[in-house]
Amino acid sequence: MSVRLNSHLSDKQSAMLRDKLLSEAERIRTNFQLKKAEYENNSITGAKDEVDTANDSILLAADMRFSNRESLYYKKIMKTLSKVETEAYGMCDDCGDPITYQRLIARPTSEMCILCKEESEREENQNFFERRSKSLGREMTVSGV
Repeated sequence: MSVRLNSHLSDKQSAMLRDKLLSEAERIRTNFQLKKAEYENNSITGAKDEVDTANDSILLAADMRFSNRESLYYKKIMKTLSKVETEAYGMCDDCGDPITYQRLIARPTSEMCILCKEESEREENQNFFERRSKSLGREMTVSGV
C-alpha cells in the first residue's frame, strides 16, 4: 500500500475542500447567468439622457472589471478541482511541502505554502522594474522611466 503524496489531508478534509470549491464555482456560474440576463434586459431600454448614459457606462465598466476577476478566479477554481482528483492538491508547487489545512480552508486555490508565498511576495515587492500583474501574469510598465 502506497502513501498518498498529500496524506496530511484526511479524506474528510479533501471532500470538504472539494465541496467548497464546487460551491464557489456554482456561485460564480449563477452570478454570471444573472448578470447576462440583466445586461440583456438593460439593452432593451429606451432613450436616456447624457447623464444616465454616462452613469450606466461607469456601472457597466465596474461590472465588467468584477466579472473579469470572477472569470479568472473561476479558471483557477477549475484548475484546482482538477488537482483535487490527484495527489498534487495540497502540495506546494515551489518546494513540494504540504500546504496546511488552515491555509487551504482560507484559500482553497492556494498553490504555495505560506513560506513560499511570503518569499514570492517579498521578491515581487523588491523587484520594482520587472513586476508582473498578479491576475494576468503580464509585465507591468512603469511610466516615466
